[in-house]
Amino acid sequence: MRLLPRSMAGQLIALLLLALLVAHLIALWVRQGRDEYLHPVASHYMLERVAGVYHAVRLSPPGQSEQMLSTISTGNAQFWLTSGMPDLPVTMNEEEKKLARALSARLSQPPSRSWVQIVDHHSPAVQESGSDSPPYVGILAALELADGRWLVSLQQSVGRSPWWKPLHFSIPVSTLPVLLVAILFIRRILRPIRALETAAERLSRGEQGGPLPVTGPSEARELTMAFNLMEERQNRFLEDRTRMLAAISHDLRSPITSLRLRAEMIDDAALRTVMTNTLEDMSLMVEETLRFARDDTVDQVIEEVDVARLAREIVADFSELGHRISWNGPHGIFYRCRPLSIRRAITNLVDNATRYGSEVEIRGHGTNSKGEVIIEVSDNGPGIDPALFERAFEPFARLDPSRNRETGGAGLGLSIARSCIEAHGGRLELANRPEGGLVARITLPEAGQTK
Repeated sequence: MRLLPRSMAGQLIALLLLALLVAHLIALWVRQGRDEYLHPVASHYMLERVAGVYHAVRLSPPGQSEQMLSTISTGNAQFWLTSGMPDLPVTMNEEEKKLARALSARLSQPPSRSWVQIVDHHSPAVQESGSDSPPYVGILAALELADGRWLVSLQQSVGRSPWWKPLHFSIPVSTLPVLLVAILFIRRILRPIRALETAAERLSRGEQGGPLPVTGPSEARELTMAFNLMEERQNRFLEDRTRMLAAISHDLRSPITSLRLRAEMIDDAALRTVMTNTLEDMSLMVEETLRFARDDTVDQVIEEVDVARLAREIVADFSELGHRISWNGPHGIFYRCRPLSIRRAITNLVDNATRYGSEVEIRGHGTNSKGEVIIEVSDNGPGIDPALFERAFEPFARLDPSRNRETGGAGLGLSIARSCIEAHGGRLELANRPEGGLVARITLPEAGQTK
């Protein structure tokens, strides 16, 4: 089960939100674990209430103080008087001292006459008071009156809300601003990655767009520079290989032509025929090698074409040569590609099919469930041993042991076809038909689909 989004931006945002949520939960857990925690607003309200009761007791008629305190005492706030100093702890912590000073300032009396303790339902003072205290935190305060008596009060906070309730306020307030800033910066950080993804897809399809701008974080900059260097080296390698093969092919044409002229002067007809056939094979190999190198480069213009129309044109060309060939597919299959490469790939497959079969069919499947474009070229020939499928794509590979010249070719047709298809990020596969014959299946990736 996938818990995080597929995109890097979605994962970063999801992890950020998860981290914020965990931080809030930890803070709540720490707060719940602090029994002495008292909200400042609650403590301020309690001190004001103690000060008000203190003034009421000080101004009440003699003998009526206890009755008044009994009347105003509630479950969360109890007040009573002691004849002498109550049994109080000797020392107060810093927070309690701060509250005691605040209470003395309200009453304009010396701090020595005020005592405050932050208590909860576990505190001994609460247990000794006999109050039925729920698990709340509160204040136990004692104030000395002018007649020597002490006013003691035990007040409890309104009650802790459910642990999850603060999240209603804290999460939106803390998350939304962070999320907005994070989205802006994540988009900026990931912009070079998206550009690199597009460039990699472009490069896999044989397109050239020049070096990418080096921007973004240091990791993205280093990755972009490495990609630019890789693309430059690949282009240089293809150019050097093409120039080398072109030079070799050009240099071989002259001696082959010279040998062909000399072979024509041989009186022995049988020997002359053998030598002429061998020289023609060599010439064909040279031409096919040069064509293979040129077709494997990436100098063709990328444009959107109707692959169905292109296939129908190929069918028409081979039909004029007397071959039985047909097209079976939708009217329009639009794809962004190098038209000459796709045409050459399909033409080579059809040419190979007409050499070994009497009937050929080109079938177009448009797009499948994955958005891929599929073109199949099938024949009714003898087929190929499945163990030789990969070998059939090797340059100059001829699977017929006799190397019969009637089938023609130099063994580069399938190699060139696969090179053209793989330059678009696709794949070319062979399979035997159940009813007999061979089918060559071209699968072009979704990235080129535009309609």
